Amino acid sequence: MRVLTFRLMQFAVCSLCLTVAFHYALNLSLGKGSVLLPVLCAVAYFCLMFIAGLYFGSKDSSENEIHDIGFRYHLVTYLLCIGIGYAASYIGWCGVSLKSMNITALLWGVGLFIHFLFFVLQWKNTIRGYSKDEIFQ
Repeated sequence: MRVLTFRLMQFAVCSLCLTVAFHYALNLSLGKGSVLLPVLCAVAYFCLMFIAGLYFGSKDSSENEIHDIGFRYHLVTYLLCIGIGYAASYIGWCGVSLKSMNITALLWGVGLFIHFLFFVLQWKNTIRGYSKDEIFQ
């Protein structure tokens, strides 16, 4: 199974751009003192990331026939979002506290670990990426 595909790299670049834009918009909206603007930024960011993952993931699964329930995309999103969040905090570009970023990284990491467990369970039920039901009919 190929781990790093062309579509995953495209998703990573798209995620990188969206995450940097999100942190910039979040920094601007927190400076305004409004509660609604950061929430709108977060909802828009979530929707755009979900659409990008759905688009590139569906292309990836149809082109490469990879059956991994989106774990690779979840891992890339986690690494990029948390990494850029810490980098933004380090350079003083983000108004979010380090404590809240640590809590986010921990809770999201728990969710990622649960996703990994489901990935391993599904992987054990496949043969070289193909479902056993697809092969033995």
